[in-house]
Amino acid sequence: METLRIEGTNISPRVCFEPEKRTLEISGYSRPENARDYYAPLIHWIENFKDWVLKSVKVGDAIEPITFKFKFIYFNGSSAKFIYDIIMALNEMQKSDIPLKIYWYFDEDDDELREAGEELSEMSSVPFHYVEVSRD
Repeated sequence: METLRIEGTNISPRVCFEPEKRTLEISGYSRPENARDYYAPLIHWIENFKDWVLKSVKVGDAIEPITFKFKFIYFNGSSAKFIYDIIMALNEMQKSDIPLKIYWYFDEDDDELREAGEELSEMSSVPFHYVEVSRD
């Protein structure tokens, strides 16, 4: 399975999905003009990744945990719907007995971003670990 890397801009997030390392990360700003066009390939990649993980497991072997990091600075309403879709794709991974560690990063002064993570976690029934980032 190929690594997926997309450089971030001031309107779209940086993406680094590394299947061999079992790490997936989205970071930065998310306010693309067409959120569907931006996020649909990411969701498709995650669905294929789930299948790849399941096919690569030998009978009786434990599945290595997948680490997913959300490191948004800001995302708009149209992005929120697709971020939720990503979380639901992760939920499908969990239902397939693939262990996940999901981290939601937020600035120590950004209560809105933390609350958005809490709402997304609650709506999807996918537990998050919250990481407060301090400004230096």
